[in-house]
Amino acid sequence: MLQKLDAIEYSDGVCQYRPRGKYSLVDAVDLISHAIAHCRDRGVTRLLIDASGFEDLPIPSLVDRFLMVEDWAQAANGTLVAVLVVPAQYIHPRKFGVKVAGSFGLVCDVYPTESAAMKWLLDCPVPGVPPRS
Repeated sequence: MLQKLDAIEYSDGVCQYRPRGKYSLVDAVDLISHAIAHCRDRGVTRLLIDASGFEDLPIPSLVDRFLMVEDWAQAANGTLVAVLVVPAQYIHPRKFGVKVAGSFGLVCDVYPTESAAMKWLLDCPVPGVPPRS
């Protein structure tokens, strides 16, 4: 099991994870799952994952997207909201993975820029947590 979480930072109640390097799609998904579990275990309710630093990842199929968000939802266990930053070509035109994640109980979204992702993350209500003031 991969345990590379040195790219995690905390700021103003938000965990930011910026993995870098060449990984298989399965290993990249596992890294993100570990980051989600890390945040869950520490009571962090907002996670920004900047996955734009992964090298040579294939564009996920619909099955890949289904399986990855299922794994992430299990890791989150309804305790946090997450947003993913990836190059635009990795975002499904109808955000299939985001919709599937919601059916598994994971509130998440995906954006091509960190600024858009952070805006969404800070504006998104966290299930079971009072709104930010």
